[in-house]
Amino acid sequence: MVSKEKVVQVMSELDRALCEYYPSNSITQYVSESLQTIKNSNGVAFTGQLQYFLNHAPIVKISDNIEFNEKVQALWDKLFSMNELGNNLWGASL
Repeated sequence: MVSKEKVVQVMSELDRALCEYYPSNSITQYVSESLQTIKNSNGVAFTGQLQYFLNHAPIVKISDNIEFNEKVQALWDKLFSMNELGNNLWGASL
């Protein structure tokens, strides 16, 4: 099971990389804002906020019409690989 700390760690790495390579894109702002919300959420609120992020981040990325470089794409893929939802329950340890 994936811990909240691990999710926040990977998301923080993604946030830093986006700020470095894509500072003026909407996806960068969205990840930064979502990271702060997720950090401050616990229990069911954490899972809900994370699911909301995982559902909406790809839409924001598409609206930016950008392709990530290799480093950012690897972090993006790593974060999204943590999506272990089933029956609306998060596989992360709360």
